[in-house]
Amino acid sequence: MNRDHIDELAAQQAERRQSLYQGVRLDKTHIEVNKQPFELVLDYHEAFDLDKFTERYSTILNKYDYLVGDWGFEQLRLKGFFKDETKDVQRAQTIGTVQDYLYEYCNFGCAYFILKNERVIKPKRTSHPRKDDRRGKRGNSTTHNNNTTTRASQSRGRSNRSSSKLKQRRRNKSFTTKQKAAPFTEKRQQPAKVNAGSGQQARTSKPTTGKRHFTIRQK
Repeated sequence: MNRDHIDELAAQQAERRQSLYQGVRLDKTHIEVNKQPFELVLDYHEAFDLDKFTERYSTILNKYDYLVGDWGFEQLRLKGFFKDETKDVQRAQTIGTVQDYLYEYCNFGCAYFILKNERVIKPKRTSHPRKDDRRGKRGNSTTHNNNTTTRASQSRGRSNRSSSKLKQRRRNKSFTTKQKAAPFTEKRQQPAKVNAGSGQQARTSKPTTGKRHFTIRQK
């Protein structure tokens, strides 16, 4: 990308910004950009140019109390600063340190100007819960957790007691079974054994209760 093309793009951007912001000089030290009032409090080496300032202007700069513009390589740069008594800002962002800014970040002996913003517009901040509210929420959350834990422990205790009672009932309960009668079996009398010698005849006597008696007769 050559230098001519860069200059062409810069010119196109300047034309678009001119349609967005309109600068008006009220007197030698007071100007307005889109009805936002500024006062020129310092113009070193006649650095202030209303048209160039309007090209570089943005509504985000309205939150600062002072605007400092310095020239370098034929380009205007704008920097915002707060009042010295402004709280919750770094000291390097207050107007009392503007000389340090010029020495460190600007070309030596460059032309610069300082505008005072006569109507500072602070951006709207998103609301955040206060510390007390956050603490209360954390406390409520802790209490809720403690209550949940207590209820869970109580439920486990009741479950354990019910299980113990059920086991005790099972141990104490006696089960009785009826003894079945033994099946009937018929006892058969076994034939008597006979030991017979040669030429001898054996007879068996009638069965009697108890032991059986055998008699052997000889011929």
